[in-house]
Amino acid sequence: MPPYAAKLLDAKAKLESGRPELALAILQPLAAKHPSDTDITSLLSLVLYRLRRYAQAEFYASRAAAVRPGDANLLANHALMLDAIGKRDKATALLERSITLDPTHPEARLALANRAMDDWRTSEALAHAEAGLSRGFHGELAIGYCGALLAMGEMEKAVEKTRETIVRLPNYPNLWGSLAAGLNYVYGADVGEIAAAHRRFGELLNKYRPAANFTYKGTRDPGRRLRVGFVSQDLRTHSVSFFIEPFLELHDRDAFEVHAFSTSRHPDAVSERLMKHVAKWHDCADQIDIETARLIEREGIDILVDLAGHTGFSAMTIFAYRPAPVQITYCGYPNTTGLTTMDYRIVDSLTDPPRESRAGEALHPDHPDFDERCTERLYRLDPCFLCYQPPRDAPEPAREPSEGGAVVFGSFNANKKIGRGVIGLWSRILRAIPGSRLAMKTFELKDPAARARILREFGSFGISNERIDFLETTKGIAEHLAKYARVDIALDTLPYNGTTTTCEALWMGVPVVTVAGATHAARVGVSLLTAIGTPELIAASEDEYVQLATDLAASRQRLDAYRTTLRGRVAASPLCDRAAFCARFGAALREMWRRHCAG
Repeated sequence: MPPYAAKLLDAKAKLESGRPELALAILQPLAAKHPSDTDITSLLSLVLYRLRRYAQAEFYASRAAAVRPGDANLLANHALMLDAIGKRDKATALLERSITLDPTHPEARLALANRAMDDWRTSEALAHAEAGLSRGFHGELAIGYCGALLAMGEMEKAVEKTRETIVRLPNYPNLWGSLAAGLNYVYGADVGEIAAAHRRFGELLNKYRPAANFTYKGTRDPGRRLRVGFVSQDLRTHSVSFFIEPFLELHDRDAFEVHAFSTSRHPDAVSERLMKHVAKWHDCADQIDIETARLIEREGIDILVDLAGHTGFSAMTIFAYRPAPVQITYCGYPNTTGLTTMDYRIVDSLTDPPRESRAGEALHPDHPDFDERCTERLYRLDPCFLCYQPPRDAPEPAREPSEGGAVVFGSFNANKKIGRGVIGLWSRILRAIPGSRLAMKTFELKDPAARARILREFGSFGISNERIDFLETTKGIAEHLAKYARVDIALDTLPYNGTTTTCEALWMGVPVVTVAGATHAARVGVSLLTAIGTPELIAASEDEYVQLATDLAASRQRLDAYRTTLRGRVAASPLCDRAAFCARFGAALREMWRRHCAG
């Protein structure tokens, strides 16, 4: 055992406890003295990777791999660093070599699984995860496996596997976050369990995140110009940007100084457009969370807005530090964050009805916006919490006649929203309309195994393969929207409604049938359809959902009327009234700030 073994153990412990900067201070002097020690250099590369100093991380990982070229661990580690600096082909070659040397190597299998998920090769990701887990338990690989199951549409299995993993790692915040997010998709999930999972995530994140003290240096002046920061990895070509751009572009610059904190490593043309709308754009992709939080503190942000929730690359740790006095979550996630440091969640009275309207529940005496399922206080931005900005290159609504004049139902929603429960409902609709078809389109369905799962589920309800059409993937938004010409009626998913997909269908003249559920995720359709003035498309029950869809399918006259009038109705509705939305959103920010100033 080398004389510096205790220092190595200390550095590893600091890395695992979320303090890579302290580990770095230990390892750098050791690496200078012992450049050929692969234990030092490989650990140092991981520390630098965690600090997002990717070029330096690759240097030390390469040094370690050169000393022991036949070591699968070091090859996999070097591949991770090469991938981080954009050398994907070289990384892939090293990963494949690593699993040749060690077929069950968990880190190599995890990296290959993540690569496959990025390319929508879900069944390949599952195979890599299963191979890695065959060696034994591995927390991060188990999370990746559950994520792949979710993308495959195996929501119940994904959640069950996550629960099993939590038994092994009960105090790991990311696992509870994974469970919380996954439960949103499960048909019939208990709302109490969903809320408890989110709260447990928040408790553990607050308990185990590195300690740090943040001091707000601003003044509690209710009327002054406010600095508002938006944190997201989706300030690019992404559905979130469709909904936040109206405020970024049209906000009152005398009242607000808007900052964007982008955590994406893949900015694009949309990012460049959004940059022009804000006072300051901060590229935080190569910063660790505490560095971004410190930046927010230095910029004197008064109100910080999360746009991701528990989606990929979330910013929850940043908000757990509380770098701003008022913190809000909005748009990107349909549930509570579970953080006690998140003050508000912006919704509306249809997605989240006031408590007094829920039968059998007593109104909380002090907080009318209280909801026991949320750690945040609800702020209802009526009449609709969203503002949709239609793509500028959207084609005109059109209808492509189907074979034999058959009615075509459609869903362009993500595969993880299409579980056995909703397939059962859709099967009832298809059985009620002889000859009708269902057109489906989403990236996950590029995988043959994902398509096979869909066909298998429909087959169990008596629907033959010939009645399900899988539409090919498209390159751009205009080409994507043009596919709605093949759809007569869009069927909303439950318990997790569509949002962007619903707006797109309506913009293309396709009516969307939804059912009012019990959670925010299951009531977004209610909000959108009410906002555009089509409440006749909202069902109060699953039976009524089936009846609405079948009645609509029987009336070509109604379908033609929707095709020719829906875009105009959407354009003239609160859903697309950008100026009015910006005024409401700005007023909401001001009211939250006033409440803060009042203590």
